[in-house]
Order: sequence, then C-alpha cells, then structure tokens
Amino acid sequence: MTTTPSSSDKNLHLGLLFHLANQFKDQLIGHYFSGSGITAPQFKVLINIFKGNTSPAEICKSLQMDTGAMSRMVERMVKSDLIERHPNPQDKRQVILALTAKGQALCETFQNEALKTILGELTARLTTEESHQLTHLLIKMLPDEFTAPHR
Repeated sequence: MTTTPSSSDKNLHLGLLFHLANQFKDQLIGHYFSGSGITAPQFKVLINIFKGNTSPAEICKSLQMDTGAMSRMVERMVKSDLIERHPNPQDKRQVILALTAKGQALCETFQNEALKTILGELTARLTTEESHQLTHLLIKMLPDEFTAPHR
C-alpha cells in the first residue's frame, strides 16, 4: 500500500524526516525488547559491543553519547547482567566491555529474528520496489566509511 504525498508533506524537511524515522525505529526496537527490560539506547550499546566496539570511548563516539551518560548506562547494564567490564591489559585506567551470555543471546535474537520484524514494521507502508530504492538511495547518500563495515 502506498500513499500519495499531501500538500502538508511539503512542509516536512528531509532532516526532520530522518529524525522522525530514527525515532520510529527506536520505538520499534524498544517495543520489541520491552519484555527483556532493555531500552533502545541500551540495545544500541549491546549491538556496538556485539560488532566489536569494546571501548566505552568508541561506543560514545559511534552513538554520539556523552561519557557521563555512557558510564551510567554501562553501570545499569552490568547490574542487569547484559555486559561485563574488564581491565584493559594495555592501559589499566581503561576498561573493555564484553557481552554476557544474556547480552549475547539478545544480540543474536536481534540478528536472527528481531531485525526482520522491526524492518518489516518500519517499511510496512512501502512496496518491495520502494524498499529497494530507499536502500539504494541511503547507501548512495552515506560516505563509504559509514557503510563499509556493515557490508
């Protein structure tokens, strides 16, 4: 099912539409994992660790999160048995984050099941061709260094 843009759609700027699409995606992630007791921002931290970012500083940069918020979130996630902290062998002042078995299972569920469900809901109003076009346009729009690690 597709809809024809109305005259009021012309007032929605591209930046606002990206923001709204991101909010909608976060709502879908939050809803999907609500039974697990984790939030969309916590899930983003888990996925970063799952993909190999083990430094809190790397994750802060990736998610554009301030270090104070990251420290508080890591503390909650350690208490929830989602991640664990280990001293960095090269620099004892730093820590390395790792997934617990519970955190690993959530990430694997996302990779195997949730991603399809969430993307299906996110693109439910698009035809298959429109979804392919959107994918192509987003890849074309983004710099190669943003998309290369995910291919």
